Amino acid sequence: MTTTTGDLTGALVDGRYRLQRLIANGGMASVYEAHDDRLDRTVAVKMITASDVAGFDLEAFTDEARIIARLSHPNIVAVFDQGVHGGLPYVVMEYVPGTTLRDLLNRRRRLRIEEAVELCGQILDGLQAAHDAGLVHRDIKPENILLKNGGRGDRVKVVDFGLAEAVHGEDRRGGPLLATAAYVAPELVAGRPASPASDVYSTAILLYELLTGEVPFDGPDPAQVAQRHLGEDVPSPRRIAQDVPEGLAQLVMLAASREPDARPVDAGAFARRLQAVDARPVATAAGQPPRPTRAVQTTMVVPQGRTGRSWKALVTLIVIVATLAAVALAGWWIGVGRYTSAPSLLDQDASSVTAYAEERGFEVEFTDGAYSESVPKDQVLSQDPGVGERIRSGGTITVTLSLGPERYEVPELAGMDEDEALAQLDAFGAEVNVERDYSTEHDKGEVVSTSPPAGEKVKAGAAITVLVSEGPPPLTVPDLVGLDEDAAEERLETEGLDVGDVSERYSDTIPEGAVIEHTPAAGGAVAPDDEVDLVISGGPEPIEVPDVVGMNVDDARELLEDLGFTVKTGQIWFTGTVFDQSEDPGEEIPKGSEIWLWAR
Repeated sequence: MTTTTGDLTGALVDGRYRLQRLIANGGMASVYEAHDDRLDRTVAVKMITASDVAGFDLEAFTDEARIIARLSHPNIVAVFDQGVHGGLPYVVMEYVPGTTLRDLLNRRRRLRIEEAVELCGQILDGLQAAHDAGLVHRDIKPENILLKNGGRGDRVKVVDFGLAEAVHGEDRRGGPLLATAAYVAPELVAGRPASPASDVYSTAILLYELLTGEVPFDGPDPAQVAQRHLGEDVPSPRRIAQDVPEGLAQLVMLAASREPDARPVDAGAFARRLQAVDARPVATAAGQPPRPTRAVQTTMVVPQGRTGRSWKALVTLIVIVATLAAVALAGWWIGVGRYTSAPSLLDQDASSVTAYAEERGFEVEFTDGAYSESVPKDQVLSQDPGVGERIRSGGTITVTLSLGPERYEVPELAGMDEDEALAQLDAFGAEVNVERDYSTEHDKGEVVSTSPPAGEKVKAGAAITVLVSEGPPPLTVPDLVGLDEDAAEERLETEGLDVGDVSERYSDTIPEGAVIEHTPAAGGAVAPDDEVDLVISGGPEPIEVPDVVGMNVDDARELLEDLGFTVKTGQIWFTGTVFDQSEDPGEEIPKGSEIWLWAR
């Protein structure tokens, strides 16, 4: 396979995706911010740079990308397209402005318990959509969790569903270990196949890290870390963070059980249990336990008879001690003394925060705010540094106020084209369900109504049903057989239909001028103003009368009856020879007509 290497910034992929900026570069892929020239939107293009390694299966990669593209969930980064450019397979994904969960943890080390639970719940919601579609992520970690707008309460997005598996060409019965060692499920270390329970395990490890600031197993050797997942139980997060509620800690350990059958069966089951636990922090004593003290000898022994020399030594010692104390004090001040613990500003409003911070000697800086389902509007949602974290005395605490629940008004979509309507709903990540029905008021493809209706306020990502018109309901063709042509045309007009082609055919059973048959037939479904073709009876088919004079009367009768005539005879003599017939030979008369024969 021929591959392109290096920074591809500026390249035009598939004639439409212009790579504008390299966002991230890893061992398996490079991610670019790109512009879709065709749809005039910003997207992310992931170029798979590991496609020349042994075991790469382009067909499997393509199939996996197509499956992922069918996932539609507000907590999953959408996949729009896939292909190959310069020998490198690529996928085109939704562009998410913001940062990764890893960046947030690097800044804050650990999250507030309520934040960690809410964020993990959104991750599980996205994973459940994948599990319902038969996909397992296999590599849940902070680097694969994107936070829109830097994680200020906006939506969480899970990225890279199944792509690692597709790139390495693994079959569904097992394969190489692709997950990150700190978060890998034990069954993957043992070479067993991945399942939704594998994602549950990795998410439990992630939640452990959000609550404590550490992963349970870590070290410089990934292989040894992976083996610890296989051989050791995940400890309680309360061992590190004593403010974690016991019920939440127990759930983390349950979801991180070494045996898959002991965990919640999938992300949805984990999410339901997570919603049911008490996430309120447990009150603990502030600060760290004091270090033990040790006795220091301070008594000086002054020898007899050497008082003057001892006095000088004492002064020298005092100077040395004072100098060391000053150095120690300066070191303590630089390293520890000028720092203090950040006070809790949570659950206060803007005015009380400012007053409280000034009273404690801190400055306050407010962000633009963020939405929250749990913290009331205008109260503190988060602070940086966090509660109890180190901060310089007189330093600045950055405060994010709650904007309240994130709500969007359902737009008026009735009469709008389906694609245009869906684009408007996509603006706030609505989970759209399209239903279709007939409508006499809206053309086919136009929106009839929405549920919830226009004007109602909903959450971001709320489920909205859009009813799209299939056009007017179909009509049923009436039965026209036996009606004369004028009556048939009048009946069709009454039903909202038109007469199409009219043809004629002889019929022995349908009177002349009446409908023999029509297309579509009676009961057929048609649209308004559709045409119905008619076949009109021309009556019985005309038959030429043969000359039977001179024939035996029985032979003449048989000939005429075979032609379809009704024969009657009159016999004057008894020889049986026809000497006259009622219809002239060569004349064309309707089939079934009566002919008299006279014989003698």
